[in-house]
Amino acid sequence: MESNSRNPVEKKTASETRLKKDTFGWKKNIVKDRRAPAFYSQQAIWGFSAFFTAVFGAILLGINIKDQKNRWIVIGFGIVYTMVALFILKVIRPHAGIFLAINMGGGFILTQFFWYEYIGFETKFRSRSIWTPLIISLLILGMFTALIVYRGNT
Repeated sequence: MESNSRNPVEKKTASETRLKKDTFGWKKNIVKDRRAPAFYSQQAIWGFSAFFTAVFGAILLGINIKDQKNRWIVIGFGIVYTMVALFILKVIRPHAGIFLAINMGGGFILTQFFWYEYIGFETKFRSRSIWTPLIISLLILGMFTALIVYRGNT
């Protein structure tokens, strides 16, 4: 006799496996419903914070927030966190691991505190594409890198 329920011993499909890898539960509220607001996801905010700085992640989160006061609180946090991180890196001997860890901390605060404070635990949303902010961030990073290299040669 066949049953419609899954046998617990059966192998999982690739999409089921990918869903299980959503360690922080960041994908649980992403929907395809066009009526849902389009936000940059927690994963995108964390990634921009980790690989650029917290100010980049804060700007993405700020774009998601409608209330102007709360938006500027988040962006202000990103600016202050980044300035403190740069000061810490200047005081200690910086290397990529410390830079990444500090940035990941900023992303964690943005996605675990500010997101839930201003977006909410259960807010359903469509995920926005990160391509435009990624290109802008890379251009800004490229300009800063060029300034540092140019300044170092003079």
